[in-house]
Amino acid sequence: MEKQQGGVYDDHSRFALIDERTAQKQAAKDSQSAAEAEILAEPGAGSGQTPTSSGPLPSTKETSEATEAVRGKSSAAVASTKKGPKHPRKKPGKTKNAREASDDESDNGPYCICRGPDDHRWMIGCENCEDWFHGECINITKETGESLIEKFICPNCTKGNRITLFKKMCRLDGCRKPARLKESHPSDFCCNDHAQSWWERMLARLPKGLQAPSDQLSQDQLMAILQADIGCVGDDNMWTIARTPFYGELPDNSAGDALSRILSDEEKDILNKAAEARARLDEESVNCHNMLRLLDLVQEDRKANIAAGRCAEDMCGYHSTLDVVFARDVFAAYLKTPEGEATFRDSKLVSLPGAEICERKRCKVHSGWHKMLLQGVKHDMKELANQVLELEEEESIIREAARERWKRKQAENNWVETID
Repeated sequence: MEKQQGGVYDDHSRFALIDERTAQKQAAKDSQSAAEAEILAEPGAGSGQTPTSSGPLPSTKETSEATEAVRGKSSAAVASTKKGPKHPRKKPGKTKNAREASDDESDNGPYCICRGPDDHRWMIGCENCEDWFHGECINITKETGESLIEKFICPNCTKGNRITLFKKMCRLDGCRKPARLKESHPSDFCCNDHAQSWWERMLARLPKGLQAPSDQLSQDQLMAILQADIGCVGDDNMWTIARTPFYGELPDNSAGDALSRILSDEEKDILNKAAEARARLDEESVNCHNMLRLLDLVQEDRKANIAAGRCAEDMCGYHSTLDVVFARDVFAAYLKTPEGEATFRDSKLVSLPGAEICERKRCKVHSGWHKMLLQGVKHDMKELANQVLELEEEESIIREAARERWKRKQAENNWVETID
Protein backbone atom coordinates (compact mmCIF):
# COMPACT_ATOMS: atom_id res chain seq x y z
CA MET A 1 0.00 0.00 0.00
CA GLU A 2 1.22 3.45 -0.77
CA LYS A 3 0.29 6.58 1.03
CA GLN A 4 -1.05 9.30 -1.22
CA GLN A 5 -0.83 13.03 -0.82
CA GLY A 6 -3.00 14.51 1.88
CA GLY A 7 -2.65 11.38 4.11
CA VAL A 8 -5.19 9.30 2.23
CA TYR A 9 -4.30 5.63 1.41
CA ASP A 10 -4.74 4.22 -2.13
CA ASP A 11 -6.16 0.58 -2.13
CA HIS A 12 -5.98 0.02 -5.89
CA SER A 13 -2.40 -1.39 -5.83
CA ARG A 14 -3.25 -3.76 -2.92
CA PHE A 15 -6.24 -5.25 -4.75
CA ALA A 16 -4.17 -5.64 -7.95
CA LEU A 17 -1.56 -7.71 -6.06
CA ILE A 18 -4.27 -9.98 -4.58
CA ASP A 19 -5.77 -10.58 -8.02
CA GLU A 20 -2.33 -11.50 -9.44
CA ARG A 21 -1.66 -14.13 -6.70
CA THR A 22 -5.14 -15.64 -7.17
CA ALA A 23 -4.52 -15.98 -10.92
CA GLN A 24 -1.18 -17.76 -10.30
CA LYS A 25 -2.82 -20.31 -7.95
CA GLN A 26 -5.61 -20.98 -10.45
CA ALA A 27 -3.07 -21.51 -13.27
CA ALA A 28 -1.14 -24.03 -11.13
CA LYS A 29 -4.33 -25.95 -10.38
CA ASP A 30 -5.29 -25.99 -14.06
CA SER A 31 -1.87 -27.39 -15.06
CA GLN A 32 -2.19 -30.18 -12.45
CA SER A 33 -5.64 -31.10 -13.79
CA ALA A 34 -4.29 -31.25 -17.36
CA ALA A 35 -1.40 -33.54 -16.32
CA GLU A 36 -3.81 -35.78 -14.43
CA ALA A 37 -6.08 -36.05 -17.50
CA GLU A 38 -3.10 -37.02 -19.71
CA ILE A 39 -2.11 -39.81 -17.28
CA LEU A 40 -5.64 -41.24 -17.20
CA ALA A 41 -5.87 -41.10 -20.99
CA GLU A 42 -2.83 -43.41 -21.44
CA PRO A 43 -3.54 -46.99 -22.87
CA GLY A 44 -4.17 -49.61 -20.15
CA ALA A 45 -4.71 -46.96 -17.51
CA GLY A 46 -7.68 -48.88 -16.13
CA SER A 47 -11.20 -47.76 -15.55
CA GLY A 48 -10.48 -44.80 -13.23
CA GLN A 49 -12.73 -41.70 -13.59
CA THR A 50 -11.29 -38.29 -14.44
CA PRO A 51 -12.26 -35.56 -11.97
CA THR A 52 -14.70 -33.10 -13.51
CA SER A 53 -14.14 -29.36 -13.56
CA SER A 54 -17.16 -28.81 -11.31
CA GLY A 55 -15.63 -30.80 -8.42
CA PRO A 56 -12.90 -29.57 -6.11
CA LEU A 57 -9.39 -29.98 -7.46
CA PRO A 58 -7.07 -32.27 -5.44
CA SER A 59 -3.88 -31.09 -3.91
CA THR A 60 -0.41 -32.02 -5.18
CA LYS A 61 -0.12 -34.90 -2.68
CA GLU A 62 -3.55 -36.27 -3.50
CA THR A 63 -2.74 -36.10 -7.24
CA SER A 64 0.48 -38.14 -6.86
CA GLU A 65 -1.34 -40.77 -4.78
CA ALA A 66 -4.10 -41.06 -7.37
CA THR A 67 -1.50 -41.41 -10.13
CA GLU A 68 0.26 -44.25 -8.30
CA ALA A 69 -3.08 -46.01 -7.69
CA VAL A 70 -3.98 -45.73 -11.37
CA ARG A 71 -0.61 -47.11 -12.41
CA GLY A 72 -1.00 -50.03 -9.95
CA LYS A 73 -4.39 -50.88 -11.43
CA SER A 74 -2.88 -50.73 -14.92
CA SER A 75 -0.08 -53.19 -14.06
CA ALA A 76 -2.56 -55.52 -12.31
CA ALA A 77 -4.80 -55.49 -15.36
CA VAL A 78 -1.86 -56.40 -17.60
CA ALA A 79 -0.73 -59.19 -15.24
CA SER A 80 -4.21 -60.72 -15.16
CA THR A 81 -4.43 -61.00 -18.95
CA LYS A 82 -5.38 -64.59 -19.97
CA LYS A 83 -2.89 -66.88 -21.65
CA GLY A 84 -3.27 -68.00 -25.23
CA PRO A 85 -5.29 -71.12 -26.17
CA LYS A 86 -4.02 -74.70 -26.41
CA HIS A 87 -3.24 -74.99 -30.09
CA PRO A 88 -2.76 -78.41 -31.75
CA ARG A 89 0.62 -79.93 -31.07
CA LYS A 90 3.12 -79.41 -33.88
CA LYS A 91 6.08 -81.50 -34.89
CA PRO A 92 9.50 -80.46 -33.55
CA GLY A 93 11.12 -77.77 -35.62
CA LYS A 94 7.86 -76.12 -36.72
CA THR A 95 7.05 -72.77 -35.04
CA LYS A 96 4.44 -70.07 -35.51
CA ASN A 97 5.42 -66.39 -35.67
CA ALA A 98 4.16 -63.94 -33.05
CA ARG A 99 1.60 -62.27 -35.31
CA GLU A 100 -0.08 -65.55 -36.26
CA ALA A 101 -0.10 -66.69 -32.64
CA SER A 102 -1.71 -63.45 -31.47
CA ASP A 103 -4.34 -63.65 -34.21
CA ASP A 104 -5.37 -67.18 -33.14
CA GLU A 105 -5.66 -66.40 -29.41
CA SER A 106 -8.95 -67.67 -27.98
CA ASP A 107 -9.76 -69.37 -24.69
CA ASN A 108 -13.33 -70.31 -25.55
CA GLY A 109 -12.45 -73.80 -26.80
CA PRO A 110 -14.14 -76.15 -26.83
CA TYR A 111 -11.56 -78.59 -25.48
CA CYS A 112 -11.52 -81.92 -23.63
CA ILE A 113 -14.31 -84.46 -23.18
CA CYS A 114 -16.15 -81.85 -21.12
CA ARG A 115 -16.07 -79.50 -24.15
CA GLY A 116 -15.12 -76.65 -21.85
CA PRO A 117 -12.73 -73.70 -22.29
CA ASP A 118 -9.09 -73.34 -21.38
CA ASP A 119 -9.47 -72.25 -17.77
CA HIS A 120 -5.74 -72.46 -17.08
CA ARG A 121 -5.88 -75.92 -15.53
CA TRP A 122 -3.18 -78.36 -16.62
CA MET A 123 -3.93 -79.94 -20.01
CA ILE A 124 -2.35 -82.63 -22.20
CA GLY A 125 -2.58 -83.01 -25.99
CA CYS A 126 -3.64 -86.15 -27.86
CA GLU A 127 -1.11 -87.40 -30.42
CA ASN A 128 -3.86 -88.65 -32.75
CA CYS A 129 -6.64 -86.03 -32.89
CA GLU A 130 -4.43 -83.16 -31.59
CA ASP A 131 -7.16 -82.04 -29.17
CA TRP A 132 -6.34 -80.94 -25.61
CA PHE A 133 -7.76 -82.46 -22.41
CA HIS A 134 -7.91 -81.36 -18.78
CA GLY A 135 -5.94 -83.69 -16.56
CA GLU A 136 -8.73 -83.75 -13.99
CA CYS A 137 -11.27 -84.91 -16.58
CA ILE A 138 -9.17 -87.93 -17.67
CA ASN A 139 -7.70 -88.76 -14.21
CA ILE A 140 -4.10 -87.89 -15.11
CA THR A 141 -2.06 -85.73 -12.78
CA LYS A 142 0.35 -83.09 -13.98
CA GLU A 143 3.30 -85.02 -12.52
CA THR A 144 2.35 -88.20 -14.37
CA GLY A 145 1.64 -86.43 -17.65
CA GLU A 146 4.88 -84.45 -17.75
CA SER A 147 7.27 -87.18 -16.61
CA LEU A 148 5.82 -90.64 -17.31
CA ILE A 149 3.69 -90.38 -20.47
CA GLU A 150 5.60 -91.05 -23.69
CA LYS A 151 2.65 -90.73 -26.08
CA PHE A 152 -0.87 -89.75 -24.98
CA ILE A 153 -3.96 -91.09 -26.78
CA CYS A 154 -7.26 -89.62 -25.61
CA PRO A 155 -10.32 -91.74 -24.67
CA ASN A 156 -12.01 -90.78 -27.95
CA CYS A 157 -9.14 -92.25 -30.01
CA THR A 158 -8.42 -95.33 -27.87
CA LYS A 159 -9.60 -97.95 -30.34
CA GLY A 160 -7.84 -101.01 -31.71
CA ASN A 161 -4.07 -100.72 -31.21
CA ARG A 162 -4.11 -97.03 -30.22
CA ILE A 163 -3.18 -96.80 -26.55
CA THR A 164 -1.29 -94.39 -24.34
CA LEU A 165 2.39 -95.28 -23.99
CA PHE A 166 3.97 -94.85 -20.55
CA LYS A 167 7.62 -94.72 -19.67
CA LYS A 168 9.02 -97.35 -17.31
CA MET A 169 9.06 -96.06 -13.75
CA CYS A 170 11.99 -96.12 -11.39
CA ARG A 171 12.04 -99.40 -9.44
CA LEU A 172 12.39 -97.66 -6.09
CA ASP A 173 9.08 -97.70 -4.23
CA GLY A 174 7.48 -94.27 -4.07
CA CYS A 175 9.47 -92.77 -6.95
CA ARG A 176 7.40 -91.71 -9.95
CA LYS A 177 10.23 -90.61 -12.22
CA PRO A 178 11.14 -92.43 -15.46
CA ALA A 179 13.96 -94.95 -15.51
CA ARG A 180 17.11 -94.25 -17.51
CA LEU A 181 16.56 -96.79 -20.26
CA LYS A 182 17.71 -94.70 -23.24
CA GLU A 183 21.06 -93.57 -21.88
CA SER A 184 24.46 -94.98 -22.77
CA HIS A 185 24.33 -97.12 -19.61
CA PRO A 186 20.66 -98.18 -19.23
CA SER A 187 19.30 -98.51 -15.72
CA ASP A 188 15.99 -99.41 -14.08
CA PHE A 189 16.41 -96.43 -11.76
CA CYS A 190 16.13 -92.71 -12.33
CA CYS A 191 19.45 -91.98 -10.59
CA ASN A 192 22.35 -93.74 -8.88
CA ASP A 193 21.12 -92.72 -5.42
CA HIS A 194 17.84 -94.58 -5.94
CA ALA A 195 19.72 -97.64 -7.16
CA GLN A 196 21.81 -97.62 -3.99
CA SER A 197 18.68 -97.11 -1.87
CA TRP A 198 16.97 -100.05 -3.56
CA TRP A 199 19.89 -102.39 -2.77
CA GLU A 200 20.04 -101.17 0.82
CA ARG A 201 16.32 -101.80 1.32
CA MET A 202 16.55 -105.24 -0.23
CA LEU A 203 19.47 -106.22 2.00
CA ALA A 204 17.65 -104.84 5.05
CA ARG A 205 14.75 -107.22 4.43
CA LEU A 206 17.05 -110.28 4.52
CA PRO A 207 17.79 -111.96 7.84
CA LYS A 208 21.17 -111.62 9.48
CA GLY A 209 23.59 -114.43 10.16
CA LEU A 210 22.20 -117.65 11.61
CA GLN A 211 18.67 -116.28 11.76
CA ALA A 212 18.18 -117.02 8.07
CA PRO A 213 16.06 -120.08 7.16
CA SER A 214 17.71 -122.91 5.28
CA ASP A 215 16.01 -121.99 1.97
CA GLN A 216 16.81 -118.25 2.16
CA LEU A 217 20.06 -116.34 1.85
CA SER A 218 21.30 -114.12 4.64
CA GLN A 219 22.77 -110.66 4.16
CA ASP A 220 26.35 -111.93 4.40
CA GLN A 221 25.71 -114.75 1.95
CA LEU A 222 24.17 -112.45 -0.64
CA MET A 223 27.02 -109.97 -0.37
CA ALA A 224 29.51 -112.81 -0.78
CA ILE A 225 27.74 -114.00 -3.95
CA LEU A 226 27.68 -110.48 -5.41
CA GLN A 227 31.38 -110.00 -4.73
CA ALA A 228 32.37 -113.45 -6.07
CA ASP A 229 32.85 -114.09 -9.78
CA ILE A 230 30.16 -116.74 -10.11
CA GLY A 231 27.35 -114.64 -11.55
CA CYS A 232 26.62 -113.90 -15.20
CA VAL A 233 23.91 -112.78 -17.60
CA GLY A 234 21.95 -115.78 -18.88
CA ASP A 235 20.35 -116.49 -22.25
CA ASP A 236 17.18 -114.72 -21.12
CA ASN A 237 19.20 -111.52 -20.50
CA MET A 238 18.70 -111.90 -16.74
CA TRP A 239 21.40 -112.11 -14.09
CA THR A 240 21.93 -115.62 -12.76
CA ILE A 241 23.96 -116.76 -9.77
CA ALA A 242 25.92 -119.60 -11.37
CA ARG A 243 27.19 -120.32 -14.84
CA THR A 244 26.21 -123.44 -16.74
CA PRO A 245 28.35 -126.44 -15.83
CA PHE A 246 29.71 -126.80 -19.34
CA TYR A 247 30.06 -124.11 -21.95
CA GLY A 248 31.99 -123.74 -25.16
CA GLU A 249 31.72 -123.24 -28.88
CA LEU A 250 29.65 -125.64 -30.97
CA PRO A 251 31.16 -127.10 -34.13
CA ASP A 252 30.88 -125.06 -37.29
CA ASN A 253 27.72 -125.95 -39.16
CA SER A 254 28.99 -124.49 -42.43
CA ALA A 255 30.94 -127.66 -43.16
CA GLY A 256 27.71 -129.69 -43.08
CA ASP A 257 29.04 -132.33 -40.68
CA ALA A 258 27.87 -130.72 -37.40
CA LEU A 259 25.18 -133.34 -36.79
CA SER A 260 27.52 -136.21 -37.55
CA ARG A 261 30.00 -134.92 -34.98
CA ILE A 262 27.44 -134.21 -32.22
CA LEU A 263 24.53 -136.65 -32.64
CA SER A 264 24.69 -140.37 -32.15
CA ASP A 265 23.26 -142.83 -34.69
CA GLU A 266 20.23 -143.45 -32.51
CA GLU A 267 19.53 -139.74 -32.20
CA LYS A 268 19.84 -139.27 -35.94
CA ASP A 269 17.33 -142.04 -36.53
CA ILE A 270 14.86 -140.48 -34.09
CA LEU A 271 15.22 -137.06 -35.67
CA ASN A 272 14.73 -138.44 -39.19
CA LYS A 273 11.54 -140.24 -38.17
CA ALA A 274 10.27 -137.10 -36.44
CA ALA A 275 10.92 -135.04 -39.59
CA GLU A 276 9.00 -137.57 -41.70
CA ALA A 277 6.09 -137.50 -39.25
CA ARG A 278 6.01 -133.70 -39.33
CA ALA A 279 5.95 -133.72 -43.14
CA ARG A 280 3.03 -136.16 -43.09
CA LEU A 281 1.15 -134.01 -40.57
CA ASP A 282 1.76 -130.91 -42.68
CA GLU A 283 0.26 -132.68 -45.69
CA GLU A 284 -2.80 -133.66 -43.66
CA SER A 285 -3.15 -130.07 -42.46
CA VAL A 286 -3.17 -128.89 -46.10
CA ASN A 287 -5.92 -131.42 -46.85
CA CYS A 288 -7.95 -130.03 -43.93
CA HIS A 289 -7.74 -126.59 -45.47
CA ASN A 290 -8.94 -128.08 -48.77
CA MET A 291 -11.88 -129.65 -46.88
CA LEU A 292 -12.90 -126.22 -45.63
CA ARG A 293 -12.64 -124.89 -49.15
CA LEU A 294 -14.85 -127.72 -50.45
CA LEU A 295 -17.47 -126.87 -47.80
CA ASP A 296 -17.53 -123.27 -48.99
CA LEU A 297 -17.89 -124.33 -52.64
CA VAL A 298 -20.85 -126.62 -51.81
CA GLN A 299 -22.52 -123.83 -49.83
CA GLU A 300 -22.02 -121.39 -52.72
CA ASP A 301 -23.49 -123.92 -55.17
CA ARG A 302 -26.56 -124.32 -52.92
CA LYS A 303 -27.10 -120.57 -52.74
CA ALA A 304 -26.77 -120.30 -56.55
CA ASN A 305 -29.44 -123.00 -57.02
CA ILE A 306 -31.80 -121.20 -54.63
CA ALA A 307 -31.25 -117.89 -56.45
CA ALA A 308 -31.94 -119.57 -59.82
CA GLY A 309 -35.12 -121.14 -58.48
CA ARG A 310 -33.98 -124.73 -58.99
CA CYS A 311 -34.60 -125.59 -55.34
CA ALA A 312 -36.46 -124.22 -52.33
CA GLU A 313 -34.75 -122.11 -49.71
CA ASP A 314 -35.67 -124.47 -46.86
CA MET A 315 -34.29 -127.51 -48.71
CA CYS A 316 -31.55 -129.52 -46.95
CA GLY A 317 -28.99 -129.11 -49.76
CA TYR A 318 -26.48 -131.70 -48.52
CA HIS A 319 -24.22 -132.78 -51.42
CA SER A 320 -23.03 -136.37 -51.48
CA THR A 321 -19.54 -135.16 -52.44
CA LEU A 322 -19.14 -134.09 -48.80
CA ASP A 323 -18.95 -137.78 -47.82
CA VAL A 324 -15.21 -137.60 -48.46
CA VAL A 325 -14.80 -135.01 -45.67
CA PHE A 326 -13.31 -136.49 -42.43
CA ALA A 327 -11.99 -139.50 -44.37
CA ARG A 328 -8.39 -138.37 -44.89
CA ASP A 329 -7.30 -141.14 -47.24
CA VAL A 330 -10.54 -140.98 -49.23
CA PHE A 331 -10.27 -137.20 -49.50
CA ALA A 332 -6.66 -137.46 -50.65
CA ALA A 333 -7.81 -139.85 -53.38
CA TYR A 334 -10.65 -137.46 -54.32
CA LEU A 335 -8.15 -134.65 -54.88
CA LYS A 336 -6.46 -136.76 -57.57
CA THR A 337 -9.68 -137.44 -59.52
CA PRO A 338 -10.56 -135.26 -62.57
CA GLU A 339 -13.59 -133.86 -60.73
CA GLY A 340 -11.53 -132.96 -57.67
CA GLU A 341 -8.78 -131.33 -59.72
CA ALA A 342 -11.33 -129.31 -61.73
CA THR A 343 -13.17 -128.22 -58.55
CA PHE A 344 -10.07 -126.76 -56.88
CA ARG A 345 -8.59 -125.43 -60.11
CA ASP A 346 -11.69 -123.47 -61.20
CA SER A 347 -13.05 -122.80 -57.67
CA LYS A 348 -16.42 -124.21 -58.76
CA LEU A 349 -18.02 -127.46 -57.59
CA VAL A 350 -17.86 -130.30 -60.12
CA SER A 351 -20.01 -133.22 -58.98
CA LEU A 352 -18.74 -136.78 -58.95
CA PRO A 353 -20.57 -139.34 -61.12
CA GLY A 354 -23.74 -140.40 -59.32
CA ALA A 355 -23.60 -137.52 -56.82
CA GLU A 356 -26.91 -136.47 -55.30
CA ILE A 357 -28.33 -133.48 -53.43
CA CYS A 358 -30.70 -133.99 -50.51
CA GLU A 359 -33.96 -132.21 -51.36
CA ARG A 360 -35.83 -132.98 -48.14
CA LYS A 361 -37.19 -130.18 -46.03
CA ARG A 362 -36.33 -130.13 -42.34
CA CYS A 363 -34.00 -133.07 -42.86
CA LYS A 364 -33.10 -134.70 -39.55
CA VAL A 365 -30.33 -136.86 -41.03
CA HIS A 366 -28.26 -133.89 -42.30
CA SER A 367 -29.49 -131.27 -39.81
CA GLY A 368 -26.84 -128.53 -39.40
CA TRP A 369 -24.46 -130.31 -41.78
CA HIS A 370 -22.44 -127.22 -42.67
CA LYS A 371 -21.77 -126.16 -39.06
CA MET A 372 -21.06 -129.72 -37.95
CA LEU A 373 -18.55 -130.42 -40.72
CA LEU A 374 -16.89 -127.01 -40.22
CA GLN A 375 -16.33 -127.56 -36.51
CA GLY A 376 -15.09 -131.12 -37.07
CA VAL A 377 -12.47 -130.06 -39.61
CA LYS A 378 -11.21 -127.23 -37.37
CA HIS A 379 -10.92 -129.67 -34.46
CA ASP A 380 -8.78 -131.99 -36.60
CA MET A 381 -6.56 -129.06 -37.55
CA LYS A 382 -5.95 -128.27 -33.88
CA GLU A 383 -5.06 -131.88 -33.16
CA LEU A 384 -2.58 -131.92 -36.04
CA ALA A 385 -0.99 -128.70 -34.80
CA ASN A 386 -0.58 -130.16 -31.28
CA GLN A 387 1.09 -133.26 -32.69
CA VAL A 388 3.53 -131.12 -34.65
CA LEU A 389 4.40 -129.17 -31.48
CA GLU A 390 5.06 -132.40 -29.58
CA LEU A 391 7.43 -133.63 -32.30
CA GLU A 392 9.26 -130.31 -32.38
CA GLU A 393 9.65 -130.36 -28.60
CA GLU A 394 11.06 -133.89 -28.75
CA GLU A 395 13.55 -132.86 -31.43
CA SER A 396 14.55 -129.82 -29.37
CA ILE A 397 15.25 -131.97 -26.29
CA ILE A 398 17.44 -134.34 -28.31
CA ARG A 399 19.44 -131.52 -29.89
CA GLU A 400 19.91 -129.73 -26.55
CA ALA A 401 21.16 -132.94 -24.94
CA ALA A 402 23.63 -133.35 -27.80
CA ARG A 403 24.89 -129.80 -27.32
CA GLU A 404 25.43 -130.30 -23.59
CA ARG A 405 27.26 -133.54 -24.28
CA TRP A 406 29.53 -131.78 -26.78
CA LYS A 407 30.28 -128.91 -24.34
CA ARG A 408 31.07 -131.39 -21.59
CA LYS A 409 33.42 -133.25 -23.88
CA GLN A 410 35.25 -130.03 -24.73
CA ALA A 411 35.46 -128.96 -21.06
CA GLU A 412 36.69 -132.27 -19.63
CA ASN A 413 39.13 -132.90 -22.46
CA ASN A 414 39.04 -136.68 -21.95
CA TRP A 415 40.50 -139.21 -24.34
CA VAL A 416 40.71 -142.95 -24.73
CA GLU A 417 44.00 -144.69 -25.36
CA THR A 418 43.97 -148.13 -26.87
CA ILE A 419 46.82 -150.57 -26.48
CA ASP A 420 47.31 -153.32 -29.01
